[in-house]
Amino acid sequence: MKRELEEESVRKWQRNSTQTTKGSITKEYFPNVEERLKMKLNLTQNFTAIVTGHGKTRAFLHRFKIRDELTCLCGTAEQTTDHLIFDCETITKERGRLKMIALQNGSWPTNKKERIRRHYRDFEQFINDIPFDKLNAE
Repeated sequence: MKRELEEESVRKWQRNSTQTTKGSITKEYFPNVEERLKMKLNLTQNFTAIVTGHGKTRAFLHRFKIRDELTCLCGTAEQTTDHLIFDCETITKERGRLKMIALQNGSWPTNKKERIRRHYRDFEQFINDIPFDKLNAE
């Protein structure tokens, strides 16, 4: 009975997740609720900020009028989570390590779901190495 209730709860959660327009960034990483629940994630502030798109980036802070500037410290684009993952010149070294590992095991860039599924530990290390304090300095 308990297992059936848990399974029904996950199915309901999945239906709700699929139907809502909210959480679009998170759904790029975790489109399947059941698969996400099976993962052993180390939830840090940096990890949560990247996979939700909430907090720590200039674009997010600008949206809530916490920051005046939304352009990244590197000066090339708005500082969004995608910019940090794929393009930011300030963290090229950190991204280079992740990219090298990804290329050894497939290709770069992989979609976000595959990045989490196949390269979770390396992606987690990359995210935790992002110097948000430095990137958000005035």
